[in-house]
Amino acid sequence: MDQITLLPIVESLLRIILGLRFLKSGISNILKWPNAAQTASLIFPYGAYFFALVANVLLVAGAAGVTLGFQTPIAAVMLVAFLIPTFRLHYYWLQVLPASAKIIRESITRDEAKSQFKVFERQAIHSHDVGWEDNAVLLAASLYFAVRGCVAYGLDNLMAGWVIWLF
Repeated sequence: MDQITLLPIVESLLRIILGLRFLKSGISNILKWPNAAQTASLIFPYGAYFFALVANVLLVAGAAGVTLGFQTPIAAVMLVAFLIPTFRLHYYWLQVLPASAKIIRESITRDEAKSQFKVFERQAIHSHDVGWEDNAVLLAASLYFAVRGCVAYGLDNLMAGWVIWLF
């Protein structure tokens, strides 16, 4: 196959995988409610439930739109709007986790438990250290589809005249 044939297939695959990745996260947030509100309270101490609800709507609606290729530019901008505050969350945890882990580590008395906690501590900090990098990749992919839209194999292609382009 040549590049002209492969490019729409690969872009569609990227769009669908990106959308499903976010959809899984959004559904998880709904099923584990009020965890999303507790997380939102770290950034928004006032109105955490409201902001968590808005974040989940942006996440699920944006993810569904990107996955289906429906109003892809708007759906992708919804994902961008969801992602921006997540950088602050990772920053928060990178500031808080080391000190909190030290307190917990010092209170553990059994050597086996101390050893296991060290692994847990490293993984917790590492997940937020790379988490903001992963979110940067997701942000870039979302921005790509906000500008590019759904090239092929999506609902936008069936209703080209109805797609709202932002850029």
